[in-house]
Amino acid sequence: MQTIRQAFGLLRQNPLLSTISILGTAFAITMIMAIVITWQTKYADLEPEVNRSRCLYFSAMHVQGKENKGWNTYGKPSAAFMKECIQPLPEVEACTAFTTAEVALVSLTDGSSRVKVDALNTDPDFWKIFSMQFLDGRGFTEADRGGDMRAIVICASVARKLFGTTEVAGRQILLNRELSNVIGVVKDISVTAKDAYAQVWGMYHANELKVTGWWSYSGGKTIAVMVRTPDDFPAIKQGVEKRVKDINAGLEERQLDIMEQPDNIVAHVNHVWSNVGPDLPMLYLQYAIALLIILLVPSLNLCGLSNSRMQQRISELGVRKAFGATRNTLIRQILNENLVLTSLGGILGLIFSYLAVYAMRTWLFTNSQNIGTAGDFSLSMEALFSPMVFVLAFVFCLVINILSAGLPAWIAARRTIVDSLNDK
Repeated sequence: MQTIRQAFGLLRQNPLLSTISILGTAFAITMIMAIVITWQTKYADLEPEVNRSRCLYFSAMHVQGKENKGWNTYGKPSAAFMKECIQPLPEVEACTAFTTAEVALVSLTDGSSRVKVDALNTDPDFWKIFSMQFLDGRGFTEADRGGDMRAIVICASVARKLFGTTEVAGRQILLNRELSNVIGVVKDISVTAKDAYAQVWGMYHANELKVTGWWSYSGGKTIAVMVRTPDDFPAIKQGVEKRVKDINAGLEERQLDIMEQPDNIVAHVNHVWSNVGPDLPMLYLQYAIALLIILLVPSLNLCGLSNSRMQQRISELGVRKAFGATRNTLIRQILNENLVLTSLGGILGLIFSYLAVYAMRTWLFTNSQNIGTAGDFSLSMEALFSPMVFVLAFVFCLVINILSAGLPAWIAARRTIVDSLNDK
């Protein structure tokens, strides 16, 4: 309590320097936490993509001529590739193939209440890997494939636009003029969920699981593979490589190349081009440099402010030394007082970071895949208010405190009692 009272006393004595110090810390924490929250939203296990940490992904496929190496085609893998090369592996708990959400048109069966939606095609394992909150009905299963009507799941907002309620399981709509049966309604998914996002989910045709030639392995799908533990990742990679090698041995003119896949979640999110993989070392280096700059620049500026404040307190430190205070005691006291101000800046910065990320959410999370989508860029409360975010904010406050106040405190505490008392 004494330290807190002294810190607020310093704030009242030097309101300008203290305000600049607090705001400098706040803006540094804002930038750092914006990076952390963005990283959490993209890569952490957050609803509905709650299994990111134990999933591997295939999002590119290269087919090359065996003799004519100049013959190349790049695209995405197919459901048949998943069935032949991934599903048989014993380490696989679940795997799903899905398309990118594309614009479709839904309406009531009489053609009224037309709504543009983002729709994707997938399979029953989609609901095992992605955790959707069902408000009515259920997800489709293999038993729903090939019936008289196509089975689909829609999101709550689409259900309300069409029927005025979310309790619509068992009712029919037209999806791109095809009569479809709504078997489930889920809570709306944020566009920030790169793979799970859509507004309507249907099943691709069973024929896409059949192999009729080398072209069957390329089919415009992204594949997510969930394992029981990340320790199984190497076994999945080796198993898929072996099965691809066996397939290539049976092909006459073409060969498959999975280009060092599967990817973990970080590589997957940054795997933009089908013919070029992500440069993860450069990505991590960019993040490290950004954090270093954000930490060092304000810390150096705050160090100058702290040094100015120390110059005004030299005589005070000399008196305390004369009454027996040790150098370590003085340094600890100065750091504690500065930590109070830094913590105030940290709290303010944490609030600013939420406002900044929310205001810039569309810019931060827009990519080539979700441009023009109809969904909302809402942010997960788990990413914004997770314990990790608060712990990291506190750690950054400590680091900034040590960098900005430690050196001036050490210099001031080293001065002799006579020099301190005679300081003008």
